[in-house]
This record gives sequence, structure tokens and C-alpha cells, in this order.
Amino acid sequence: MMIAPIHLKKKENKDYRMIVISDIHGHLDRFKALLHEVQYTPNDYLVIVGDFVEKGDQVIDTIHFIQELDKNEKTFVLTGNCEWALCALLLEPELAHQIPLYLKRVSSNGCIRDIYHRLHLDNGKETLLGIQKKIAEYLKSELKYISHLPVTLKFNDFLFVHAGVEKRKDYENCSLSSLLEMQQFYEHGHILDEMVIVGHLPTSNYFKKYINNDILIDKQKKIICIDGGTGVKSISQLNAFIITSYQGHISFDTKYVQPLPEAITIENIINHQEDIHKIAYPYFEVTVLEKGNQFSLCSQKETHQTLKIKNEFLYQKNNQVYCLDDYTDYMLSVKKNQKIKVIGVYDQYVYAIYQNHVGWIKLENICMNF
Repeated sequence: MMIAPIHLKKKENKDYRMIVISDIHGHLDRFKALLHEVQYTPNDYLVIVGDFVEKGDQVIDTIHFIQELDKNEKTFVLTGNCEWALCALLLEPELAHQIPLYLKRVSSNGCIRDIYHRLHLDNGKETLLGIQKKIAEYLKSELKYISHLPVTLKFNDFLFVHAGVEKRKDYENCSLSSLLEMQQFYEHGHILDEMVIVGHLPTSNYFKKYINNDILIDKQKKIICIDGGTGVKSISQLNAFIITSYQGHISFDTKYVQPLPEAITIENIINHQEDIHKIAYPYFEVTVLEKGNQFSLCSQKETHQTLKIKNEFLYQKNNQVYCLDDYTDYMLSVKKNQKIKVIGVYDQYVYAIYQNHVGWIKLENICMNF
């Protein structure tokens, strides 16, 4: 089904501006807003570092939009593990039996689920192989496009790849699994001379105490991680990494979009919190030590943390208690008349973002309709 991995190389000796985006996951509106935010023009280089399908509501439209962008010779679209998985699941007959598991395990969005219902394949009258063939036929042109995408792009002193590379100089001979699915690339590092730019894992995973989706630039490791968690994290953003080369000098910039409603503080809020805790992947299982009205005191075994978790973020499964997604117990300190971004309102508290810090604030201290 899949062709041999394609590795592109491009040398640019003139001044240039490059926009790098990854892990769009079918969020076309957010993608378009980000292109507007960075003032993208066809004169810019544009690199999409994989995972623009599944987990969003606009997957097919996103593919079509990227196909149009890809007509520009300065646009480079790479494959990610989600593009690879989509093609494999729909084009390999022996994988047809995995479609029900996929529909059950993956988030409630995506083009497979969309077409599954659109073609009424949920009526129980079709075999699994029949379901696979009908969805593949519906997506015939889209699958043809994404199944032929390159895996890496070497551009001057930068290497773009979705997940990472093994510790070897001949990166073209890395396993496809490493290039598209490597889980600990940032921790393990690489031995290449190039700066390696990846998506795949949300950058918030690398911040131990804070929920932070900003681009991570590590010049010592020569690794830049740009996935802002769109389609994966409940608190997320879509990031753009901007490289500008002018008269031989390279500079970096970052932009992001994060569409959330805003509120304004009506009181000075001061919290003295010395120790901040964070629950994050993969350690979501907790033990409730003391049930509270708003927050419950909990412990997390693997990270040796004791923290207060908002009751709405706790759920039970198979007699175990878990925290729902990334979480912080940070209590925000904010001056009066400051704008905050509202993630959600939970009873008497608001989960919010202020100056890029995620935390809690009492509902009585803000005005939602200002």
C-alpha cells in the first residue's frame, strides 16, 4: 500500500521566510486563522510537518485546502503517523477488522467516522471489508494524495520530520516507525548537524509544572518541538514556527492561535502558592485522599504528588479514579481589569489562562460580559 519513504532535500541561497506548522488535525478554521496571523503569502516557504488529518471536524476540507497550498513550489507537506495510519486502515484489507476498534478508541471526530455515518455504514448490513472499501472509494483522491507525501525535508541546516530520527547520520535509513511515531525523541536526542524540527507530541508534555503549549526551542539539543496539542489536548493552541534568513543571518519567531472566550477581572486577586502541581500524560490515575466541596485532595503515585483536583475533573473507570486530561492546581494571581482567556466554568471557579499561565480563579472575581 505505502510507497517507499520519500526524503526531500532543498538548498536555498537567497533570503527567505519560512512558516512551519504541524498537527493541524482537521482544524481548518484554526489553520486559516494562523496563516492570517503570520501574514503568510505564496512568497513564503510553508512546511506542514504531518498530522493534518483526523481528530477534527474539518478533515476532508483541510486535505483539500492543503492540496491547493501544495501547488506552490515553496510548499512542502510531510506525512505524519495519522496520515500513514489513515491510508493503512483503509487500503490494507487485513486491517479492515480494526475499523470498529478505531471508531471506538479514537476521538469522536475525523473523516473515517464522518463517512461511516454519512454512508449509513452503521446500519449493521455491511461487512468490515465492505465498510473499508466504501470509505476508501469515497476518499480515493484524498488517499492518493496523502499516500505519496514525503517523510522528511532537509532544508539548508534544518531537518523536518514528524516524530524524530534515530541516533545515526544516515537518517534516511531510520525505520518508518521512528520517523513517524517516536515517543521520546526530545529525551534521547540525535547526532545530526542539522537542527531537527518535529511535531507529533504536544509540547505541554515537556513542561513539568505548568500547562504550556508554546514551541520548545532547545539549541543545545538542536531540537525544536512545535505541536501545540490541537485535537489532542483540551487546552491547546496551533503553533507556527517562523524562520527568517536575511543576509546570512537566521532568526526565529513564534505565533499561535488559541480561540477562547475572554473575561475581565473585577478584583485584585493575590494567591501565595509556593508549590505548583501538574497532572499530565501518561500519569492520570489518582487516589482521592479527602473529598471536598469544590476540590478534592488527591495523590498521584508515579509523580509522587499530592494536589487538589477540581471535582469535575475526576472520573471513575474500572474501580480506578482518573484525572481528566492535563490539569494544574495553580491558583492565578491577577490584577483588577485584566483580560483572561476562559477555558471553562466549573461551579464557583473558572479555569483560565492569564499571561500564558493556566490556573484557577473564583467566578465571583471576573466579569464574563464586559
